[in-house]
Amino acid sequence: MKKLLVILLKIIAVLFVVGALGVFAIIIKYRLELPNIQSMVEDYKPQMATTIYDKNNNVVDVLEVDSRDAVKLEDVSPYVKEAFLAIEDKKFYSHHGLHFKGIIRAVLTNFLKGKATQGGSSITQQLAKNAFLTPERTFSRKVKEAILTYQIERTYTKDEILERYLNEIYFGSGSYGIKNAADQYFRKDPKDLNIAEAALLAGIPNRPTKYDPNRSLEDALHRQHLILKEMFEDGRITKEEYEEALAYKFELENEDNVKNVPKNTSIIYNRRPKKAYNNPELTTIVENYLAEIFDDEQIYTSGLKIYTTIDLDYQKVARDTFNAYPYFKNKDINGAMVTLDPFTGGIVSIVGGKNFKAGNFDRATMARRQLGSSFKPFVYLKALEDGYEPYSVVVNDFVAYGKWAPKNFDGRYSFNSTLVNSLNLSLNIPAVKLMDAITVDSFKEEMIDKIKLTSEVENLTAALGSVDSTPVNTAANFSIFVNGGYIVKPNIIREIRDNQDILIYLAEIEKVKAFDSVDVSVITAMLKSVVSNGTASRARVVDKSGRAIQQGGKTGTTSEHRTAWFVGITPEYVTVCYIGRDDNKPMYGNMTGGSGVAPMWAKYYQTLINKGLYTPGKFEFLENYLETGDLVKQNIDIYSGLLDGPNSKEMVIRKGRLQVESAAKYKNGIASLFGLEASTSGGVAVDNSDGMIIDSASAEASGSEGGSSGNSGGNNVSPSGSSGQARQVENNNEKDGDSLTDRLLGD
Repeated sequence: MKKLLVILLKIIAVLFVVGALGVFAIIIKYRLELPNIQSMVEDYKPQMATTIYDKNNNVVDVLEVDSRDAVKLEDVSPYVKEAFLAIEDKKFYSHHGLHFKGIIRAVLTNFLKGKATQGGSSITQQLAKNAFLTPERTFSRKVKEAILTYQIERTYTKDEILERYLNEIYFGSGSYGIKNAADQYFRKDPKDLNIAEAALLAGIPNRPTKYDPNRSLEDALHRQHLILKEMFEDGRITKEEYEEALAYKFELENEDNVKNVPKNTSIIYNRRPKKAYNNPELTTIVENYLAEIFDDEQIYTSGLKIYTTIDLDYQKVARDTFNAYPYFKNKDINGAMVTLDPFTGGIVSIVGGKNFKAGNFDRATMARRQLGSSFKPFVYLKALEDGYEPYSVVVNDFVAYGKWAPKNFDGRYSFNSTLVNSLNLSLNIPAVKLMDAITVDSFKEEMIDKIKLTSEVENLTAALGSVDSTPVNTAANFSIFVNGGYIVKPNIIREIRDNQDILIYLAEIEKVKAFDSVDVSVITAMLKSVVSNGTASRARVVDKSGRAIQQGGKTGTTSEHRTAWFVGITPEYVTVCYIGRDDNKPMYGNMTGGSGVAPMWAKYYQTLINKGLYTPGKFEFLENYLETGDLVKQNIDIYSGLLDGPNSKEMVIRKGRLQVESAAKYKNGIASLFGLEASTSGGVAVDNSDGMIIDSASAEASGSEGGSSGNSGGNNVSPSGSSGQARQVENNNEKDGDSLTDRLLGD
């Protein structure tokens, strides 16, 4: 037995020696892989910046850490030092770099809770890891971290280590180091930070994204309270100081509180990068997108390469056109403009407001504005799906739904009007009658899951654009009229590569077939007519030879001229523009989509063409259907809907639904064919089976769903009350002059 014990002890001794030699060998191996410790500490520089590229690989902007302004420990508030020691490393001044009790406690806590809830790293370990090592979680990195920690402790005093640590760590919102953090969040020097502010900052480095007060003040304060409790229990602050710090308040920056800071309150200021971005709209969107898939340290320090859908040449033209537009000389008026690739959803150019700066309200992606008549093409598309044709006649006369009577922009009635003519002139009454015929419920059921809105379709007023959406979502909606019926998801990033040029992210194009291509093609043809013959005539653009390009679009003006829109389509792009006040108050003068916004769109595209940046093509899907015979062109009277009438225009009609009736057949009028007398108040009653809407007399319509308060001047209406209940209208039908020109320059 004794002999066996001796053998066992010898085996253990041998294993110990072998293990020690192994550990020593591992330490030597990884120590040799590390450069000189002192030079690493003293020569350390911030990590690599992230670069954003456009679609042609031109540099859009660079995302990097704000300059790390170092500060001496004696120039930092003592409360900062105590807050960090209380939460990060209570035994900092007594251990030798590796806090073994802390490591063991963290391992046990994490094991019992089943997840990593507590770290065991000392401040020296964190300095070694953050400043000199990659974030990878490998055995080799852990060994190197321990070696570095030991060497740092041998080389520097505790105060020097703490000073370097406070100048190194990341505090969120692009701020590295305590000096930048104090300035970024509180506009203070580090020496002036009070207990509450120091504890708030000390809580951020643990999880910079979660505890950044600009992102989640509630989470930041929760951790601050924990740190204050630790400081009090450690005896670093008195009970009175603890209670005062708990009662201290923080408010996020807004226009009012920065002018008059409340007592016992600190303002947490919005992030303002010290480096001005070259293209703030683009860069801000990219930053926000990156924040969803990476943490801040990866975004700003790992040297990512971000390849976007943006075209910088288009962006410059868009920004210059927008900022120079005369209407924006009025300081109260603002707006947005965004160009989208309808085949991929890629944002090609984007302007979030006049003289846009990083941190501004981005109207292109965030402004929720009522759409006015720019929404009408979707009502007409649903009508086509329900069997109506471009030549179907709607009686453009007085009609009332309960107490609500929609009015046209000019307050006039033209009686019979085809869908083509009604869309060209953006007539309100035909649009409402169409919505009534297809029913609001049917429209909601079949359309709303496909198109992107930020409000509900409630009643008939939706036909006049009482719904709202953002400019970028509106561009996505109109993509169907360029790509043949596919709804695309807007995006701005194509791919991301790391600093070794290895692909780490590839964006998927999200594109869903939503509408029949033939039906969509008919609306596209009608939108082309809106530019050539209708309210969007001021959007016309020519190529370098002076020939009109293929283009279409729709104007929109909301009530009291609060918002004016133009949504323009070409065979390659959709560009959405709007003008309005941020407070949604009426604009002075008769600002309309046709007179106020369409010219800006035209200036943008004409400049692109003149500079040789854009050569428009053709609406291929529309041309293809015309070649195959799925669509046919016919000359149809825009009022009667009959062939070869006195007011005939070329219309695109679906195969099998061609108009066969000629105007010459009805010399005595359509009414005589049916043995009816022409109505002096509202046209004629014609069977709806041929796509002709039966005249909607007020008595019939009074029980219809919908109705809201509104006016005739624009198409913005503010519904109130329950569906189907009558609403009182505000009669405002004294609009522009009587001429056709004035009408075309309206909505």
